[in-house]
Amino acid sequence: MHSATRLDDLKILECFLQNSLHAHLGRIVPFRVQCLHKDDTLWVLAQHPADVVIDIPDIFRVLERALQAEEPKTPLAVKLYLRSEGNQRPYSQQSFTVYPLVKKNVPGEAAPEMTGSGEDRMGVESDTHSERFGQRRDLEQGKPLHISDNHMDNSDSTPSTVPEVVPNSPLAIVSSTSQQQNRPEERIVKLDADAFAANIEHSFGSSKDDDYHSAYPPAKRQRKLILPILGGLGLLAIGSGAGYMGTRPCVFSVCTELNNATQVIQSSIATFKNPDVSGQEILTAQKQLHRSVEDLESIPFWSGSYGSAQKSLQSTVPLVADLDTTVAAMNTAYKAATNVKNPPIPLLKWQQSKQMWIGSIASLGRISTTSQVYPLAYQKLTDYQGRLADADRRIQAETTADQKLKSAVDGTKSATQSQAEAKSLAQWRGVKAQWDTVNNQIASIPVTTTAYVQAQALLKSYQPQISTAQDKVIEEDKATQNYQKAVKFAQSAKLAQKNNQLPQALSQWNQSVVAIQSIPQNTDVYTQAKPLVSEYTKNFQQVENKLKTTQKIALANKDLQRTCAGDPQICTYTVNNKTIVVRLMSLYAQTLRQTAMAASTQGDSNAKAGILNHVNTLGNALQIISENAKLPIEVYGADGKQIQNYRP
Repeated sequence: MHSATRLDDLKILECFLQNSLHAHLGRIVPFRVQCLHKDDTLWVLAQHPADVVIDIPDIFRVLERALQAEEPKTPLAVKLYLRSEGNQRPYSQQSFTVYPLVKKNVPGEAAPEMTGSGEDRMGVESDTHSERFGQRRDLEQGKPLHISDNHMDNSDSTPSTVPEVVPNSPLAIVSSTSQQQNRPEERIVKLDADAFAANIEHSFGSSKDDDYHSAYPPAKRQRKLILPILGGLGLLAIGSGAGYMGTRPCVFSVCTELNNATQVIQSSIATFKNPDVSGQEILTAQKQLHRSVEDLESIPFWSGSYGSAQKSLQSTVPLVADLDTTVAAMNTAYKAATNVKNPPIPLLKWQQSKQMWIGSIASLGRISTTSQVYPLAYQKLTDYQGRLADADRRIQAETTADQKLKSAVDGTKSATQSQAEAKSLAQWRGVKAQWDTVNNQIASIPVTTTAYVQAQALLKSYQPQISTAQDKVIEEDKATQNYQKAVKFAQSAKLAQKNNQLPQALSQWNQSVVAIQSIPQNTDVYTQAKPLVSEYTKNFQQVENKLKTTQKIALANKDLQRTCAGDPQICTYTVNNKTIVVRLMSLYAQTLRQTAMAASTQGDSNAKAGILNHVNTLGNALQIISENAKLPIEVYGADGKQIQNYRP
């Protein structure tokens, strides 16, 4: 440690005490320490944020232990004070005296209490270290330890440098406005020596002697040298044993190892808290933490920093163990992920990866929730649990896919055999149902499974048979429907024909014939439909002819009615399916003769021509009726004698 032989040495002392607090607390509380010397008394003011609750006896114990370790050459009275930011007066104090190292002169040796060889001394150091930090003897790599994560808080807001001091300023904290504008590490403790003493003495009692020295005295105050408070260990540097001790870390100089280790530990913890931390950053932090543990272990028990180092080790060693466990789990998880990187993945590889995930999860599950590594471990644990669940799903998918593929193979064999024997529509429908089952099984096999490729190849090889079965079902179904339609229409046609509803009967027979003739010869129902084709066709033709004749007779009756009408009535008529018979009315014939005789007597040629034209018109009309009806016509006079006969 440093000896405070000048006023400026108080700055070194302040830094040392401040770092001792930070090393003890893990920088959870950003303490600021200031010192002054008065009346052979060292005054120490430790200031912390107002919103932080601290363990007062513990803080005083750390400061006292640190000052005792400095081993002054003469007794030194010490007054310790605690103050919160924003308050001018301390709220707690403690006083004690630091005594110089008591030297025990051993004949023949110059160094006090330091006998034995270098190896012996190292053995003492090792034993003492093991006694104070015994749990490290049984520490196994990767074994999780329970540690507190309280030191994580506010770890990033504590500066590692001595705070700036403004001379001749009142004892106060920078204003809240200015404080909010600056970063946490820029908070400044402003100390005026007079105000420092006045406020402390006002709070805890005044001193009669006004002559004192401060690390930052007013400009006009004459400086006075303070008593050295350090350097006790310098007296020990006598002989080979003391020489060895003096070469160990943190004995006569600022404990760089402790300071660096503390900073590295806090930086590593901050790294673990980062949700986006990379694997390389974690490995770097692991390496740095291992080096920090080595640095802390290198600090000997006779160093003033030994207590702080051991306290740091107590929290760091479990931290390193938890980190080693986490890294090992991450490495296993990486192997598991690599094993199933490029799907489709065989079932065996998924099962292997699953066991790796289980192992990683089990390792991470042993890390305590109070561990500083727990946030990282929990993040990885959550991720790996999701990976494990996915592996289970993939294993289930592979297993199910294999089962479906096996069922599909068995289904193709059964469908092929059934298809070879199928004849009826029902049988073909059964074949199609079998192929549909095979197709559905294959279609349900995920593309990410190893069975997918085999399933698709199987489906491709049997696709022609599947298509044939599908087409055959359609064909047989259509043929059956047409047969059923033909029979139904025939029944309806017979009923209409019986009721002399010839148009309806003709239409039903026509539909029946069309349906029965559309049935393919290669269908099963064709054997039943074949004898009905000629029957339904013949019936259709008969009804058609009968309907035509009926329609002709009806047309002839209509035309004859119009032709025979007149005043007097010209004729009467009868029509059947063989001939048309027309008879002239006697009154009509008599009128016609009288008209002709009158015209002849009168020599009226026009009248004669008119009568002849009328007779010819009547004859032509009857001839046309015969042509339209396709029936012969016979015309008789009023006396019953046939006067005309015409065949179309």
